Amino acid sequence: MITLKKIARISSFLFSALLLTSILPGCATKVKINMIQPAQYHEASLTKAVAVLPFIGPEGKEFAAELEGVIAGIGIDDKRYFTLVDRTELDKTISEMKLTQSGLVDQKTAARLGKLVGAQGIYTGVIQQNSCKDSPYQEKRTVCTQYETRRDKDGLTYRGPCTHWRQYNVACTKRIASFAVSPKLVEVSTGKILYSRNLSATSESAGCIDTKPVQSENVLIEKAKESVKRDFRRDIAPYYVTVEIKLMDSEDGIDSPEAKDKLKNGLAYADKGRMDNACELWGEARNRAGNSPALLYNLGVCAESRGDLDAALNLYKQADKIMGKPDDDISLALNRVGNAIKNKEKIKEELSGK
Repeated sequence: MITLKKIARISSFLFSALLLTSILPGCATKVKINMIQPAQYHEASLTKAVAVLPFIGPEGKEFAAELEGVIAGIGIDDKRYFTLVDRTELDKTISEMKLTQSGLVDQKTAARLGKLVGAQGIYTGVIQQNSCKDSPYQEKRTVCTQYETRRDKDGLTYRGPCTHWRQYNVACTKRIASFAVSPKLVEVSTGKILYSRNLSATSESAGCIDTKPVQSENVLIEKAKESVKRDFRRDIAPYYVTVEIKLMDSEDGIDSPEAKDKLKNGLAYADKGRMDNACELWGEARNRAGNSPALLYNLGVCAESRGDLDAALNLYKQADKIMGKPDDDISLALNRVGNAIKNKEKIKEELSGK
């Protein structure tokens, strides 16, 4: 059951505290806020008690352990998002069932195993690619072989400009690491596949015998794996993104000198990360200049940053109406908040559990 207290807590996640503001000469003030996004695969995010079976393929067992670490490390509000079945208990059950490596990816077997270990979902998968490829190539170098000899006013010689050049080629290597995996999540109670996706990434490096060496295969493979694990993380649980929002400084619709000062001073506070003071000043200025698109828009940013999406949408709509013509920043704000409102219920469901 979702209590009012829990709903309030969840709503606070939708837009976290303002992180950073920045201003450049001649540029509008910008603020950055953290926004929580729903998991890319909603059903996977609702399956909270999970186990990860060894994957098939080269180093499949090791990578499954890495995904286990990713799942265990996901936390929202300093609380662990998923519950993992104890690895020792899982290995013991696999041994008792006398399962082969190939049998671990079978849906029915995975579901049966999940029931025995008390999991809601079982992750299985296949490593499709885990390799590096080297491609030799050459780069041209130019070196001076002879310099002009010159004399200064005292008759002493010194080296002048180059008069003869020689070109030569050096051996180089381009190395590309490729990693691909196909994880899937099986719902224990039904045997249904809740999540299935092909994840892949590459990482490359180049080096020559006379410069820095090409990066090792292990380093490049790890980089490719990290990219895959980031995608997997966003697939299965809510995640944060940082959004940069531009504030408006136009004095259109503001006749009161006091209101103009409050708009300007509010931007100065925002530049120093003091959005609390900025929002207060803009609210006061609005009482004297209710038809200012900039004040309405900036107050919309205030509402958005504290997670009041309905208020933000209303303020952005007012600013849009008064502007009387399309404005890129207002259009972005309307789309951003509209999407956030659509995602609100989904995020609440993900954060409250299945």
